[in-house]
Amino acid sequence: MATALAACGGGDVGGAETLSGEAWQELAACSYTLTTNTYDGPDYWGTIIFKNTGTSAMTSPRIAFNVPSGVTCDHDEPGWSHTQSGTTCTYSRTSSLTVGVNASYTFYYSTNSNVSFTATNVQISDPSCGGGGSDAGSGSDGGTGGDGGTGSDGGTGGTDGGLTDNQKKVAEALTSIWENDTPVLAYAYAENIGDGRGYTNGRAGFCTGTGDAIQVIQCYVNLRSASNGNLMAKYMPGLTTINNRFLSTGQNQASTAELDSVGNWVSDWGTSYNNTTTRADFKSCQDQVSERLYLTPALNEAKKWGLTSALSKAAFYDAYINHGTLKQFITAANNALGNPNQVAPAIGYNGITESAFLQKFLEKRRDVLYNDSTWREAVDRVAAYEKQRRRGNWNFTSAVSNDVRARDCWGTTYPSSGYTVRTINPDGTWSTPSSYLYACN
Repeated sequence: MATALAACGGGDVGGAETLSGEAWQELAACSYTLTTNTYDGPDYWGTIIFKNTGTSAMTSPRIAFNVPSGVTCDHDEPGWSHTQSGTTCTYSRTSSLTVGVNASYTFYYSTNSNVSFTATNVQISDPSCGGGGSDAGSGSDGGTGGDGGTGSDGGTGGTDGGLTDNQKKVAEALTSIWENDTPVLAYAYAENIGDGRGYTNGRAGFCTGTGDAIQVIQCYVNLRSASNGNLMAKYMPGLTTINNRFLSTGQNQASTAELDSVGNWVSDWGTSYNNTTTRADFKSCQDQVSERLYLTPALNEAKKWGLTSALSKAAFYDAYINHGTLKQFITAANNALGNPNQVAPAIGYNGITESAFLQKFLEKRRDVLYNDSTWREAVDRVAAYEKQRRRGNWNFTSAVSNDVRARDCWGTTYPSSGYTVRTINPDGTWSTPSSYLYACN
């Protein structure tokens, strides 16, 4: 896993932007610090993370910044809309969003540039700071707490970035098998698995040492205080200390000492979900962070490269959960298929098909998993997607089963991961088959 203040990775750490004249007056009562400001050209993906260091909560922040000449901002995350004047991109809220005092918020954007750069003159304003913020719309992102929207599935039969509700259930159930050996999303799970990332937690394996668990807890603190039953609030100072080390070094943090000195993290995490009073808030925050950090970027990548099937999107989502980035896999797939200049969309370019692209993507990910001692035992997770590719089950119209190992697809040198075999139906329901034969077709 590797993303900035997100899943396992690091971004540039900087102080507050220096504002001049008019901008500072607009933000006279506002105070914030930028902790990440990056744009990854090969991934067409920008990340700005700021911390509200003021004395009041932001309620509808506006984010403006400059991009290089000729660059066009071209994507709106849920709950945001943008305008561009010259080289200035301005993102405003279409619905309310609360960024509490001392809370951080992660903002994503995309442009048409495949060259990395750093956004300049970043300015964050809000009505609560005395002017300049955007007017909130009448919609709702699913709550006033925290880190953006809930990532609604859109209701029965709806879509989520091209995935129907049922396709999303299948995709999430598959990843849950790899993460927790069950298709049921394991919101209460918490454990130190000894992989150098601290405690691994919840439905998406949020880690205390890689910057994503802290986002879940920040969201939860915004929704519920310690006096209102939030058992995790007391860990925020320790999480912040760990996260500052992660940001400053760019290295995953194995130590949990700052958390263990405060309480029993594993027990408190589990109780936060198992307690019927706090469950809804705790679940909502896990859903929000998983959606924002993993599912939405995966769907955006699929769209950019021209992949349209539920299978490809599910494979991208699982890779994002596991690795925090798709860059190396997508680059390798393009190179192998004769697209070294990374022309996007790749599908249709020089005869590249979605099946060929997904095949190369999965093979590259297989190699990364196998050649890393930390991930080698998880290599079978790639085989499940390869089997569905070979079967042509592109949109999960047939049941999906993980009765396949990497060795069944690519040879006996690959170890068996030992996942319990499950069958996931097209509507997301599942069962444990009484018998099966391992095969890749």
